[in-house]
Amino acid sequence: MRRRSLGLVALLLSACSAQAVPSGSSAFDGVSTNDPHDLPVNFENHEGRPGPSGGIVFDPVSAPIDHATAYRYELGHCGLFSPVDVDGSFWNPLDGTTVDGAELDLEADSEMINATGGLIVVIGDEARFRTATGSVVRFERHAAEKEFPGCD
Repeated sequence: MRRRSLGLVALLLSACSAQAVPSGSSAFDGVSTNDPHDLPVNFENHEGRPGPSGGIVFDPVSAPIDHATAYRYELGHCGLFSPVDVDGSFWNPLDGTTVDGAELDLEADSEMINATGGLIVVIGDEARFRTATGSVVRFERHAAEKEFPGCD
């Protein structure tokens, strides 16, 4: 088990230090993924209203979490087009890399447009989501309500 955990840490560190990740990645490099936490349970529902662009506007309902801590997370049915509501905020995907360091197509990669499990870490106004296959997506905090497109 220890060997497997070390491999997971090495995978996260190499993926987080790939080319598309900015110079501020050092804070994420030291985050342990050996014992990820469950996100706090929240029984509030996302109740939306029609948005100006034809989507649905939601307010975030998630509870605050400890920063620099790995949490289990699963993207919703529509992947990155679904709300990513963590630490009391929605999150905007910025860019991502595959486990090999190649640029990730956030609008077409099958992991990014479907429900996909992994780990999420928040430090300040930045978050990183690592899938089980090692792809890493970098997010910026969205400061308020957010409109989401429909999804089939």
